[in-house]
Amino acid sequence: MKRLFGRYGRVKVLALFATAGTLVASAALVPLEAGASSSVINLTMWQQWGGGHEEQQLQGAINQYEALHPNIHITQTPVTNDAKILTAITGGTPPDIVDLGTSAALGAWAAEGAVQPLGSLISASHLSLNQFVPSGLKAVTVNGKLYALPFENFDVGLLYNKALFKAAGLNPNDPPTTIAQLNADAKKLTIISKSGAIKQLGFVPNFPGPSQGQDCPLMTYGFLYGGSWFGANGKPTPDTTQNVAALTWEKKIYSEFGAQKVANFISSAGAYLTAADPFESGKVAMTLDGPWQLQYIEANRPSYAKNIGTAGFPAPSLANRGSTFVDTNAQFIPRGSKHVAEAFAFISWLTTNKLLSSQFSNAVANLPQLKSVPSFALEKDPRFQVFMQEAAATTAHEWGQSAISSQYTTQLCQAQDSALIGGESPSAALAGLASSVG
Repeated sequence: MKRLFGRYGRVKVLALFATAGTLVASAALVPLEAGASSSVINLTMWQQWGGGHEEQQLQGAINQYEALHPNIHITQTPVTNDAKILTAITGGTPPDIVDLGTSAALGAWAAEGAVQPLGSLISASHLSLNQFVPSGLKAVTVNGKLYALPFENFDVGLLYNKALFKAAGLNPNDPPTTIAQLNADAKKLTIISKSGAIKQLGFVPNFPGPSQGQDCPLMTYGFLYGGSWFGANGKPTPDTTQNVAALTWEKKIYSEFGAQKVANFISSAGAYLTAADPFESGKVAMTLDGPWQLQYIEANRPSYAKNIGTAGFPAPSLANRGSTFVDTNAQFIPRGSKHVAEAFAFISWLTTNKLLSSQFSNAVANLPQLKSVPSFALEKDPRFQVFMQEAAATTAHEWGQSAISSQYTTQLCQAQDSALIGGESPSAALAGLASSVG
C-alpha cells in the first residue's frame, strides 16, 4: 500500500549531504570538470510523492545530482492526478520523467504506447538488474519488458493499538494470527453505546482504501485467503472461491454492525494520517496499513506511538499469515520526452544509489528497492522489520501488469463496496467484475 499522494507530514527530514553512491556506467553520468563548457539541459520531473518531507527528500537527491552534473537542471513538480499525466503524454507535452506513487497505471499506459520501454537503455548503460529486489522489478514489468525502474518498495501488514488491547482484557503482546482470532479480538475491542451508536470498532476491513490514496484492501485479503487475481495465462480471476471467501468475510463484519453505520462511523472521523484519523484517534483498534502510519503517529501523537504494535496480517491458515502485495514507486520516461538519455541517466542514478535508498527508506518509511543498502535507524525498529520480512517472504505477491491492470484495481474496489455497502452478494459482485474485465 503506497504512501498517500500529496500527504504533508511533520516527520523530521534526514539531511542528504552524503557522497552519492556508485554511478551507472554511462557517458551521461560522468561529472563535468570544473569550468567545462556545456549548455544546460533542463529536465522536468512530475512526481507523486506530493509535498512535505517526501518532496524535500527528493529535492535533496536532485541537488546532489545537479552538483555532480552541472549541465543538468531538474525541476520536480508534484502532480498527483494520473489523468493529467496521461493527457500531457498523449497531447505531446510530457515531462521528461514521471515518478508514479504506485505501478497500477503502468500496464495500461505501456499498452497505449505512452511509456518508453527501457530495454535498450539498460543494455547500453550496462545497468545490472540483479541489484534490485525482484518484487520491485516484477511490479514494473509488462509482458516481459521493463518499462520503469523501482524506487522505494512498500507493502502492508497489521497495525494494532496495544493500549486498547489491554483495556479490553487482551494481551497487548499477542496480536491475532488467524482470521478467527482477529474476529474474536475485534468483537472484544468494539464498543456500542446503549443507543446503538458505534463508539469504537475493533477492525474495519476497507479502511484505508482508494479514497485515502491507498490500494483496495481486498487485493491483500484475497492473497491471505490463498487466492490469486490472475490465472496462469494472465487472465483476471476475481471470482475464485478464495477471493469470494475473502469478500464474504469483509461483508460479515459490515453486516454485524450495520453497513451504513460502519460507513458513517468512518466517514465522520478525521482525515487519514492525521491525529483524528480512525486508527490514530483510537476509534479503530486494528488496521491493515503500511509502516508509514507509524511515522505519522510518531509525528502527530508522539506520546501515543509507543502503544502501536505491528504483525503479519492474520489469515485463515497460518501458512498464509502475513501474505501481502508488494509494489513500488515507478520511475519511468514518457513517450515524447525530449531528453531520453539524460532522463534515464538520472533515474538510473537515483534508483541504484544505495545511500539514497537507505536515507529515503528511513525518512518516508518505505522499503529499499535494492537488495543491499547501508544500515538505517528505522530498520532496527522491530515493528518496521515486520514489513521487511513480509516483503521478502514467499507469500509476497505483485499485482500483474497488463493493459487492464489499472481498470481492474479500480473496479475491484467498486465490487468490494457493492458488497459491503450496496447489499450485493460477494459472489455476484466478483462475478460481475469477472465479466467486465475478462
